[in-house]
Amino acid sequence: MTMTMTMMSKLSTELLEEILSRVPMTSMRSVRCTCRNWNTICKDATFTKKHLSQTTSEGEILTVVMMNCSLHLMRVNLQRVGLDHPTIKTTGKLISLDDSYQVVVSRVCHCDGLLLCTTEAYSWLAVWNPFTSQTRWICVEPTSVRHRKIWYSHALGYEEGKSFRIYKILRFAGNVHEIYALKSSDSWRVLDVNTDWDIGYDNHGVSLKGNTYWYAKVAGGVGFLLCFDFTRERFGPLMPLPFECFSEDAVILSSVGEEQQQQLAVLFQHRETFEMEVWVTTKVEPDAVSWSMFFAVDMGPLTGFRFNTGGSFVVDEENAAVVVFDEDRNVEKPTRNTAYIVGFGESSYFREVDLGKITTGKEGFPHACSYVPSSVQT
Repeated sequence: MTMTMTMMSKLSTELLEEILSRVPMTSMRSVRCTCRNWNTICKDATFTKKHLSQTTSEGEILTVVMMNCSLHLMRVNLQRVGLDHPTIKTTGKLISLDDSYQVVVSRVCHCDGLLLCTTEAYSWLAVWNPFTSQTRWICVEPTSVRHRKIWYSHALGYEEGKSFRIYKILRFAGNVHEIYALKSSDSWRVLDVNTDWDIGYDNHGVSLKGNTYWYAKVAGGVGFLLCFDFTRERFGPLMPLPFECFSEDAVILSSVGEEQQQQLAVLFQHRETFEMEVWVTTKVEPDAVSWSMFFAVDMGPLTGFRFNTGGSFVVDEENAAVVVFDEDRNVEKPTRNTAYIVGFGESSYFREVDLGKITTGKEGFPHACSYVPSSVQT
């Protein structure tokens, strides 16, 4: 009798997991709030993988896009099958338990399924897992009166511990660099960093295997690749980009591939000719990098303008295409958020996708990052 009850319980749990795994991600908060057992199931790492496989189609790239100070989940499918492909579909606005406070997000960065959100008032940071709805609020009170009016840039990364990852936040502005460890502290530590380079505020970093990479510039406006190592808590050396670039050129970083095989990608667009190149790393470490050309195209006849260095893009190596998230072609007074899809290879193509009206002048152009849900606890 006991064995029969155990088997029935197991079957019941498996059936429940199968049902819950088909719920859209934007509805998962409601599911978790329904009962304690459902919430426990949804936090399991095995369930997370099953849910992802059930709710995404083959070849789709899940993307979190910040537009109009809100976060949206989009599905990018660049397979060239049928008349309606490639496509970008908005699944919905990402909703957390904290929406009742009307939190306005001004910036976002992604690492390991976690989103680091900067609030407009800059009184708090939120480390948020959209899949589990868990939010960790962190005070960002500057360490001295002298720093109160400094607007910081941020990065989220991790150090591999013996049994778990230690997530950390880096914030910096000018020569002020501070770090916060989520599991072991409730305060910011000042780092001893001397810089001979500059990372622009609009230049978003990209998380890769726990570290963060930026496009940095030195005197004269020459650009390099720079990494912050969250394990050693220090910046690596300036590393070469696969092209010569200056201040007015567009240089945007992204990532490509699964986590363990993930590589860095960089988009370069010349300030005058509008020619665009996309390169992918064959090796990337905090102190070493090598590159391979992905593709090159003249964007002059296609768009007639240069993308923003503070913009973003996603890469699909298998389907030989990239998607650049930016504003519309009206450079002086844009009104629409727009995605530009460029495919190449045997049958090259170009498509523009309207992502909706720009409703705020704050952080005008959209910012996108590839996203893989996780059950990571903060």
